[in-house]
Amino acid sequence: MSDFEATVRHLKDVEDIKTLRHKYSYGANIIDGQPGDLKAFAALFAHDASFDVGMGEAIGPAAIEAMMKELTTQWKCAMHYMLNPVIELDGDRAKGNFTGLFAFVADTNPAPVFLSNIYTDTYVRTKAGWKFQSVRVRMTFADPVFLQGYADHLAEPAA
Repeated sequence: MSDFEATVRHLKDVEDIKTLRHKYSYGANIIDGQPGDLKAFAALFAHDASFDVGMGEAIGPAAIEAMMKELTTQWKCAMHYMLNPVIELDGDRAKGNFTGLFAFVADTNPAPVFLSNIYTDTYVRTKAGWKFQSVRVRMTFADPVFLQGYADHLAEPAA
């Protein structure tokens, strides 16, 4: 492979991973009380992928879809914005970090509540293209209303 071809492949891989993360966002959005396509969302993950957004861990697409169904019931609207991607490629594997900024609206209150996370992901290239191998989240800030909405799901902070 020439230097030019290697550069093009590198750039394409980075863009494909960004697109994967954006598909994640659209799949996780809730509009007018309707979640995104959670089956398509789960299909973004490798068959043995791990998904830990601070509310328990799910392994594999079926468990990830089930977890998302449970976590998307209390909001009228939830919008996911992914910012500041840093992606490191290593052949058919990659690591990435994204900043997530989120706005949520409940049926009972039209005022949005906000949340921000840092996503730490790993990716694997499959025959179907890039997939998430793991997704981990570290919350950076959250409106107390958001925390109340997920009180039964949030992991207890370490002592």
